[in-house]
Amino acid sequence: MVIEILEGSEKPYYLKEKGPKPSGVFKRLGRSCRQASEDEILSMLMDSKGYFYEKDISEEQELTFKYFFSICDEQKLNHQKRNFVSLGILNKNHLYTNLGLLLSDQSPIIVKVAKYDKNMNFLLKREFKGSLLKTLNDVIDIATVNNDISAKIDVNSFKRIETISYPGASLREGILNAFCHADYFIRSNIKIEFFPKELKITNPGGIYKATLEDILNGIQTYRNPGLVNILNKLGYIENFGSGIPRIINSYKESDFEPLFRPSENFFSLVLPSLNTVNDLLNDSLNDPLNDLLNDSLNKRLSDFDLLVLKSIKDNPGLNAKQLLDIVSILDKTATLNRIKNTIKRNLVDLCEFRGSRRSGGYHFKSFKN
Repeated sequence: MVIEILEGSEKPYYLKEKGPKPSGVFKRLGRSCRQASEDEILSMLMDSKGYFYEKDISEEQELTFKYFFSICDEQKLNHQKRNFVSLGILNKNHLYTNLGLLLSDQSPIIVKVAKYDKNMNFLLKREFKGSLLKTLNDVIDIATVNNDISAKIDVNSFKRIETISYPGASLREGILNAFCHADYFIRSNIKIEFFPKELKITNPGGIYKATLEDILNGIQTYRNPGLVNILNKLGYIENFGSGIPRIINSYKESDFEPLFRPSENFFSLVLPSLNTVNDLLNDSLNDPLNDLLNDSLNKRLSDFDLLVLKSIKDNPGLNAKQLLDIVSILDKTATLNRIKNTIKRNLVDLCEFRGSRRSGGYHFKSFKN
């Protein structure tokens, strides 16, 4: 016999003799039950009554919008006070809403950014506060700076190959997703944490009235519809449910993929670092030339140095004048003195002169494991 009970719309449901408090409200988790917390009960009550945090009246009414106005001016968005009602910043009684509070210079929301070394020591620890738009811009800026780019030299082509840790739109879209869908009613913080092997972005508030499968399939739900509308008008987002697909698409050329970890009260996005992945692959090659190029000289070898080095490797035995004839075809700034200085100062560990001064030339050194 199977008994199916449909989900009710007037939550919470509770033991009559206990009332709507933790001792009387239970939540089912798999095969077990637990008591609901006071915050969870309050959340159920708000959901059943159609409560939106951003529409509620702000406790603070002495608000200023200097930063919001500056962004509106940049995007040519009309920010006259009469438009505040249609944007949801003021209610019909011309009182500031919580959405207005979030956008104001007095916004209480704090966003934390941290970066750790392999021993979990802080390399970076910052907190951002102010207008939510200013906080968003500041967080995107500092995250972009810490999105490390590695440069590896390919031992076959002698070209510099740069790899960004978090590719494409993944970093920006992950941050925007956290700001758009955070539950600002919950007293917690949005966190952006850089670990040696991955980046973790966490925001308070689980997936709003949907499942992870729904979201991955492009279903849109709005915990903060007013905020999403304003971010769309200001050009931060497209409001088309494309954020998570973009994050996934950023990793399509990689063997790794982002992880989405929703819980009841939080949502976490984990992005694997492509530089960590590439470091592991390069270590496995155990190529002494690769080590020499990338471990000791990569930081100071210029593109011109690499061009000269490749010319020597492809044409062993040429002297400086003969090398100039080859190099100058690809780099018009090449001169005889520049080639000699490059070999003497930067390529001394990688090439050598063999033979007499009249008939000899430069050769690429041989390396053995």
